[in-house]
Amino acid sequence: MTAAPAEKYEYPPIPSQQELDEHDVPFLHRDQCSSHLINYYKCLDKGTSFCNKTKDEFYKCQYLLLKERLDKHT
Repeated sequence: MTAAPAEKYEYPPIPSQQELDEHDVPFLHRDQCSSHLINYYKCLDKGTSFCNKTKDEFYKCQYLLLKERLDKHT
């Protein structure tokens, strides 16, 4: 029995250093998922409480990135 192929996730382009600084992205999160975090911050700045979709996109990206890193070590 073979496992189903994992879906291919396309990471968004990494924002420029200036954009990361403008949105106060922590150094810990300056990776391939930082553009999702910036979108989440922009949503929060609007004052709305309906930012779950952007937050979920960020955490999904972080999860898949971590999985890739762990797969490389095993």
